[in-house]
Amino acid sequence: MKLPALLLTLALALPAHAQQPADSVARTQDIDSVVVTARKPLLVYKQTGNVAVDVEHLKFAPLFMGEKDIFKFLQLLPGITSGKDGMSGLLVRGGSNDQTMILYDDVPIYNQTHAFGLLSIFSGETVQSAEVFKGYIPPAYGSRLSALTQIRTREGDRRQHCQSLTVGTLSLAGTAHGPLVRDKGSYLVSARYFFPEAFLAAIGNDIRFGFYDVTGKLSYDIHRNHTLSLGLYSGDDHVSNSDTDASNRLGYGNSTASLRLASRWSDRLRSTAVVYYTYLQNRLACNYHDKEVNSRGKTTFTTHEAGARLTFDHRLSDRWTLDYGANVSWQNFLPMRTVAKVNGVQTRRSYPSQELLTGALHLNNRLQWGSWRADIGVRGALYDAGGRTAWAVEPRGQIACDFGRDNSVWLSATMNSQPLVQFNRFYYSMPIDFWTPFRDGKLQHAWQVSLGGRARIGKSLTLSAEGYVKRMRNLPMIYDSDDFLLGHGGFVYGTGRVAGAEAMVQWQTERLSLTASYAYTHSERRSEGVSYPFDYDIPHNLSAFASYHVLDRPGRRHTLSLNVAWHTGIPIRLTNGAYPDITGDPIAGITTYPTTRMRDYFRADISYNMERRKRNGVRNWQFSIINTTWHNNPVNIYPYRGRYKATVLVPIMPSISYTRTFGK
Repeated sequence: MKLPALLLTLALALPAHAQQPADSVARTQDIDSVVVTARKPLLVYKQTGNVAVDVEHLKFAPLFMGEKDIFKFLQLLPGITSGKDGMSGLLVRGGSNDQTMILYDDVPIYNQTHAFGLLSIFSGETVQSAEVFKGYIPPAYGSRLSALTQIRTREGDRRQHCQSLTVGTLSLAGTAHGPLVRDKGSYLVSARYFFPEAFLAAIGNDIRFGFYDVTGKLSYDIHRNHTLSLGLYSGDDHVSNSDTDASNRLGYGNSTASLRLASRWSDRLRSTAVVYYTYLQNRLACNYHDKEVNSRGKTTFTTHEAGARLTFDHRLSDRWTLDYGANVSWQNFLPMRTVAKVNGVQTRRSYPSQELLTGALHLNNRLQWGSWRADIGVRGALYDAGGRTAWAVEPRGQIACDFGRDNSVWLSATMNSQPLVQFNRFYYSMPIDFWTPFRDGKLQHAWQVSLGGRARIGKSLTLSAEGYVKRMRNLPMIYDSDDFLLGHGGFVYGTGRVAGAEAMVQWQTERLSLTASYAYTHSERRSEGVSYPFDYDIPHNLSAFASYHVLDRPGRRHTLSLNVAWHTGIPIRLTNGAYPDITGDPIAGITTYPTTRMRDYFRADISYNMERRKRNGVRNWQFSIINTTWHNNPVNIYPYRGRYKATVLVPIMPSISYTRTFGK
């Protein structure tokens, strides 16, 4: 910040008695307000492998199906990929989606997607912060092998009531927030409805498809040192089609609730207590009738989890801080329950339900002396799955040294365990995710070592790089899902090896923000003596995001943004064999190991954002084109009538969005 602007800002901030002598005659003069801002970078390294996203940049990102999606931003990070085009998964450093713990206001999420994977459930209107831990994971968190992602919703304004309305290409969203009691509590309510079914009906298509979600948050200071927060979320997706004789309906939805108490006991001791519940349901319903048969059937797949977490942040001295606490959880998994009625005769069928109890303790020492920082901690966990118990001790540590402003090097080592297994299975041509506890008393285990550094060159350029090695064992390789769910085998144990290097460059000026990253990853699995590439092994992955303020005046801003991604094609299990589903369409047979790779992936998105401040808020227009080059990126390849066909989910896709905010 230049000296004249700094002096003017300080002068405006001083109270009146500090700006003039007491015996002078007060004189006033109206002047325009002065706002001095420094543009933040898109991605910020906070510690070893821990990267935070500046959510303010989200409003400039190209719209995907008219929606602002924070997960599309997280996929710009080096070492993170969606796997397939348009998907909202987080595959971190050669791991699978289930190896990333996703916490939404401290609540675990088991399916983070809308639109069957194309969008995430996290509305851009409600997200306050997003962080990914790729290397060192704090000992307070565990139960996943690869990464931790924390998404937090923002609190409402404590001084004035604000509202916003967003109309997208195929969606409608509204948010309201404000004070419950001025300066003591706040509320936030946000709702979203995605309605491509209106477009499908207009063109005469029998398919109906859409989703909704509602997010709410209440915060209140029950004491000046104690703040209580209640968070709620509910969302649901549905798709259906029908004809004269039959109808099919599919859907799934998440519901979560959390109660959080943040306490400040003294200048050196703080605590956080959280009680939560999360629920996921998948459902399928089919009806069929003709002259001879009248049948109805409904199948549900459910996941429940309830838990509690207590953590303390205890500063023992200027150089030593202790983080410690405990958490417990109960999980229930019902892989399938079917109720069918054929010509008045009812039948029931289900796989056995399974439960998992978890208790864990953690301790972490945060040390700092001079330019050196270190974390040395351990997590201990005990798991019980229907009488089968397993325990894990997970030491973790990192050390870093800072050299002046934004220059540092770091080294970390982390051990993780995972008691859950996730896999999917096709039902009526739709993939359904299954979650089950560990088998045979064997937890999945992984250790990872990372070495990296960051350097700032001049005022605008920041470079960072990191290399890592990861090893995994006791990975279940499932080849028969029925036998696996019935407890009759159907799987073998395998191991995994991952090695990679990541680099990121950021160029930040008053008008231009540029972030580019490259990651090299080699991820392979080994089972029954055979080594093969992991399903999402992507050796080369390059992505870049740039935004430029074409017009930047008081009260008006136009921003042009570009997002480019290229990576090596993923391995696929391609075979000439296929079998028909109930509609007669082919479903490709699956080979044991990948046989080839898809062609390289490429996509370029562009967006133009026009923001203007009004008397009582802000008006924003945004125009986007996804996949501007119309590059066909297949998500699946399968044999069909002697040839191979590809499924492309994201062709060229224009979007438009209008947002009007009232209040701030």
